[in-house]
Amino acid sequence: MPTPNQAMRKEARRGLDWRSEFGRGGTEVGIARARDISNGENLSMSTVRRMVSYFARHEVDKKAEGFRPGEDGYPSNGRIAWALWGGDAGRSWANQQDEDDEGRNMGAKMSNRETRAIAQPLEIRQDEGEAIRVSGYAAVFGEETSIGGMFTEVIDKGAFTNALSRQDDVVFLVNHDGLPLARTRSGTLKLTEDERGLYMETELDGSDPDVRAIVPKMKRGDLDKMSFAFVPKRQEWDDSGEIPKRTIQDLELHDVAIVTTPAYDGTEIGLRSLEAHRAAATKSQAARRLRMKGKLNV
Repeated sequence: MPTPNQAMRKEARRGLDWRSEFGRGGTEVGIARARDISNGENLSMSTVRRMVSYFARHEVDKKAEGFRPGEDGYPSNGRIAWALWGGDAGRSWANQQDEDDEGRNMGAKMSNRETRAIAQPLEIRQDEGEAIRVSGYAAVFGEETSIGGMFTEVIDKGAFTNALSRQDDVVFLVNHDGLPLARTRSGTLKLTEDERGLYMETELDGSDPDVRAIVPKMKRGDLDKMSFAFVPKRQEWDDSGEIPKRTIQDLELHDVAIVTTPAYDGTEIGLRSLEAHRAAATKSQAARRLRMKGKLNV
């Protein structure tokens, strides 16, 4: 857990001194927070996020009379409360901690990310202007595919429903790499789920140098297949066949990409998923045997 720095500890002590002297400013929560900060206690990430939220809500207090030295009423109630939470130093620290934590979480997600490509051709159209329209299926439901010979995999119908309803920010890339050519957050990439699979469409800016560099390859067919990157959220395994079968029922969608080679990727991560399933199945079987043994001994 992150530790408050000296600047915010000093500011929190100032807030406590003001609170003691004037008997106003801040709440019991703010006083408790100031004590933790001034004592240099490690703060949980939930506390850090509350700090981020507090400073964002109370930024307006800095515009009020009495917030700055020399103004009438200094220190104002808002200035005292601001100090209790660590002041400007606390705000900068909390924002940085929150940003770093988001980066760590994203790194963890990326380490579990799998990519899947399908041999579904893209449709590429260019009008008389600069706009280049690209559309096609990034994933198709119900098609069983071998993952490195370790297991087969099927994307279940509805697997993208939650990702699209959550409005996951999905980017459109080339070979899952580089700067995004489009993204859902900006409205330049549109993703829909229909009976067949995950359909994507975008209108690329033909004046963009990155787009101009790939358009000839797209038209020649060097880049004309689709892929998507994801982290599974809910899945089922079937061990009744010669090799295990994995059905992806829900996922977190990271990107869709136009790719050079329509091959299934991420087999090392897929192997970890298979090993985790087998470990869980072994544990479940052992627990079942223990329960049965207990019944027999009764």
